[in-house]
Amino acid sequence: MLDFISDSIVIGLTEHAPLILAAIGFSLLYRLTGLINVAYSETITLGAYFGMWVNTTFDLNFYTVLLPAGLLAGLVSVGTYFAIFRPAKKLNVGGLEMIIISFGLSIVLRHALQFVFGYPVRFFEVPPPDTIRVLGVGVGSFRILAVASVAALALILYLFIQKSSFGLQIRALASDEDLAQASGIRPLFVTVLIWFIAGIAGGMAGAFYGVSSSVAPLLGWRQFLFIFLVVVVGGRKGLGGVIITGALTGIALAAMTLQFGQVLYAQLALIVAFVVLLKWRSTRAVETVKV
Repeated sequence: MLDFISDSIVIGLTEHAPLILAAIGFSLLYRLTGLINVAYSETITLGAYFGMWVNTTFDLNFYTVLLPAGLLAGLVSVGTYFAIFRPAKKLNVGGLEMIIISFGLSIVLRHALQFVFGYPVRFFEVPPPDTIRVLGVGVGSFRILAVASVAALALILYLFIQKSSFGLQIRALASDEDLAQASGIRPLFVTVLIWFIAGIAGGMAGAFYGVSSSVAPLLGWRQFLFIFLVVVVGGRKGLGGVIITGALTGIALAAMTLQFGQVLYAQLALIVAFVVLLKWRSTRAVETVKV
């Protein structure tokens, strides 16, 4: 039993660390804009393709291409804001329509990646990672780096958002844009920075996903549902809630996969658990209001 628990924790945290990283980025956008940006899935895929391209074109190791992959994804994220979402907001496009627009953008970006890089699955050109024993479980060095990156980025973002004056501007803008602007806050600058940071987080997560398995056009799309669920369930408690929920999700996926022997069964069981939790939360909120 203890072996099962330790294996679930180690495998869950190391294999699904990119999920936490991507959820941090998505939560920043969701908190600031309230937008369910489906195209964020392609930010993750872009990071994987950018990282793979830099790695194979310039013969650089994975650790060197990680940051450029994130920065390029961040720039594309900002580009989509200026080209698509900002004009739509100025036209007072509704929330549902914005989701549909983001879905369409996701399809366009995915086909653009297929046009540039082709349809076949691609791989990073990296030597086999060193294996490190953690609580008796062999873990690749790339996965250890993913956990370290998540921990470092989470700490930096927490200090940035919760302790800095600029973080106060972000929280103020998320609460009331008109009041924030009247207080001297520059909404455009803050918004662009958030889109950039979110893109970096998503791009780096994509690079980790890609080097751990393979790079394919649907890489980010396959992860998006769990990223969204982690943010919806954990986001009410802020960035800390997202990180904790992401970690627990990874551990639960690992435990169910070990138990059922199939990733698909584990994913379906966890989706059902998320739906039940959200339903229970909604029912509890209604009962509280009645009281």
